[in-house]
Amino acid sequence: MRSGYGEPMNRQEIRANLLAHLKYLSVELGDRSVYRPENLQAAEHYVQQAFLEMGYQPRRQTFIYQRLEVSNIIAGDQPPGGYYILGAHFDTVAGTPGADDNASGVAVLLEVARQARHLTLPRPWTFIGFTTEEPPAFFTPYMGSRVYAKSARKQKENILGMLCLEMVGYYRQEPGSQDLPLILRFMGYPTTGNFIGLVSDRRSKPFMRRLDTALKQGCRLPTVTLAAPLGGHLLPEVRLSDHANFWDEGYPAVMLTDTAFMRNPNYHGPADTLEKLDLENMTELTLGLVNFLRMEGK
Repeated sequence: MRSGYGEPMNRQEIRANLLAHLKYLSVELGDRSVYRPENLQAAEHYVQQAFLEMGYQPRRQTFIYQRLEVSNIIAGDQPPGGYYILGAHFDTVAGTPGADDNASGVAVLLEVARQARHLTLPRPWTFIGFTTEEPPAFFTPYMGSRVYAKSARKQKENILGMLCLEMVGYYRQEPGSQDLPLILRFMGYPTTGNFIGLVSDRRSKPFMRRLDTALKQGCRLPTVTLAAPLGGHLLPEVRLSDHANFWDEGYPAVMLTDTAFMRNPNYHGPADTLEKLDLENMTELTLGLVNFLRMEGK
């Protein structure tokens, strides 16, 4: 684990810390699936230790999946007056090192959480590493985010908004490098994969708009937004991560994504490796998200 967590960081420091997280998760550990429980548990431990070294008091939300004890790792307070969530899943599909999917999201999660320790924020934020997002848990009650969202709704927690970091490290500059569902092509969405996508349902659209504004003000990474009707059920591609479990419980949520298989040819495969990621754009995204934390709730 890197030292020097107590000091504010510039771009170079953020980039170095992102790289350290990516190396540990995708190179040293690699496959972090439920079929490699020792690696999945090591990823849990890594996220927990990172939060501890930042000065948080993380807690584990533990449950049993396929006779394996798995845990979400949660840092920050959840006061009755309401709180926001920034989350990313740390597991992988079996057989892949999961650099983009989703070590990239976890790395940005940890760096934003670190920056937040130096700030007085308008509203409380909770930072969560989610377990078991990937198959075979995907679309089952055993997704870590579904366990969290259902528990939060049952306990009547006031989640003001949830941000899901789902593959945020792969960017292309070539025309035609961005695939799109047919309907989005007709709507004029870009076909160059150099942007971060922001995806909401209709209920979450105001939340997404505020995020878009903060990212544009706080970083140089282009953004593209999409508000999907009917909880995204008419466009299944927009439901393929942890945010959809919060939509289904009635909470506002936005997915931030490099669009996964619509851009990254290495999706869910052994070639999803560190050297293919764009650390400069990940650094920009980190800075933009910190700006959003400063602004949201003022």
